[in-house]
Amino acid sequence: DKWDDFGPGTEVTVLPRDETYLKESGGGLYPGNEILNLTCQTSGFQFNTSVLGWYLWDPGCAPQWLSSLDHISTETKEERIISSREDSSSQIFLQIKGLGIGDSGNYHCTKRVGDGDNTDKLVFGPGTDVIIEPGPRAPLTPSVFLLRSQDAVACLVSDFYPKDLNVSLASSRASIPGQVLTVAPTARGTYSAIQIGRVDENDAVICSVQHLGKEIHMSHKSDSLKLEPSYPDQKFKDELKMNGKRAEIMELSLNMIGTESEERNKLLLSVLSLRLLFMKTVAINVLFTMIALIF
Repeated sequence: DKWDDFGPGTEVTVLPRDETYLKESGGGLYPGNEILNLTCQTSGFQFNTSVLGWYLWDPGCAPQWLSSLDHISTETKEERIISSREDSSSQIFLQIKGLGIGDSGNYHCTKRVGDGDNTDKLVFGPGTDVIIEPGPRAPLTPSVFLLRSQDAVACLVSDFYPKDLNVSLASSRASIPGQVLTVAPTARGTYSAIQIGRVDENDAVICSVQHLGKEIHMSHKSDSLKLEPSYPDQKFKDELKMNGKRAEIMELSLNMIGTESEERNKLLLSVLSLRLLFMKTVAINVLFTMIALIF
């Protein structure tokens, strides 16, 4: 019988399909100059033979490589950054010392898939959001700017410390609905904020800011025909006209608001309408270009 001549055979084990799971944890608010510790839990693949790593992905920027760990490396050190792996728990870790504002962003752990060359694919985890708060410094009074375009109005509050403040928009004839306030740290170790609202085109608007027990009021009259914002004093207005780069006062970020939130969408639409109206004014055009880049 032809079926009598069997060899001894060989055992074949069919492994389940690779279902890579990467989950970061440890994000949140961190004070400046502190230490960041993040963890990435993995599963669904052969951990001890995989090349893993960390990336910082700040909205609007390309992913920034932080560290890599191959199957023979249990720890790597690069200036302020230490990354390590623990095969027994299928985890990798990231530590960053001396945190600064530039360390804010979304941190992702990654798994390399391929033959080990530059064409390898990277699988990213969902990420964990880290926001670095400015460290202690002397109190700083904000500069306040009021901008409007037809029914959209924005109150810009620039360079203040500490963070706590109240911002409100008031109309001469009715309450202003849909006000949205965003406060974010700047690269200078201070905070900036923007309050967005909608008003009737014929209403005068007042922006009131309370900070460190002091009040600042900026107004915009409805009968003004010039597409210019209100400034706290004439000297600063003249200086801004001479140098559009002073628009850097508006280093805001929407990291404080979820990317899918209704508030963020309203804010983006309002800023867009303001940009379209004020684009003929050089200083304001530069200002909103900065907003667009950061948002």
